[in-house]
Amino acid sequence: MRRPRNSLLLVGAGIAALAFLLVMIGSGRPRPMQSLVAFEAAGLMREAPDQIDRVDLEASGQRWTFARREDGWRLTTSPEKLMAGTASHLETSLKFMHVAAPARVMSRDEYQPGALAEYGLDPPRYALSLQRRGQTVLAASFGAPTPQNVLQYVRVAGRDELYLLPVFVGREWELVAEGVQP
Repeated sequence: MRRPRNSLLLVGAGIAALAFLLVMIGSGRPRPMQSLVAFEAAGLMREAPDQIDRVDLEASGQRWTFARREDGWRLTTSPEKLMAGTASHLETSLKFMHVAAPARVMSRDEYQPGALAEYGLDPPRYALSLQRRGQTVLAASFGAPTPQNVLQYVRVAGRDELYLLPVFVGREWELVAEGVQP
């Protein structure tokens, strides 16, 4: 007679424990992860990279226009898709323009407009225009790197500030130009 009673107690305790767990799951909230940091794009371009559908790039006296199609990036002068490496550099360049924060922003008071040549911006080393649905979302000119070769001067059309971006941002644009040069 003891066995059935013990078995009933164990089954009852199991059911009570399961009911308690279900109540906890149903009424509880997940705890926020203290170690996670919310992502915030801090680049010069606010639009998401996948929203850009046209890129004009001017470098070394040449100009290229890239158009995003459903099957990938193409030069507007060619029916063929870009080579995978060049397309990858183009995508990476767009991502950097969205996420890479300037290391420094120079206000109009910190530089003389006539001194843009000192920064390699008159004329620029290369320039780009990023567009979405026929509207330019960002036009930028890349100048010389700083003497330490860690940062690069960038000027954005319509803004008074000069930006110092990490050189890897500009290097990706250079790789795009190198990938399409004959």
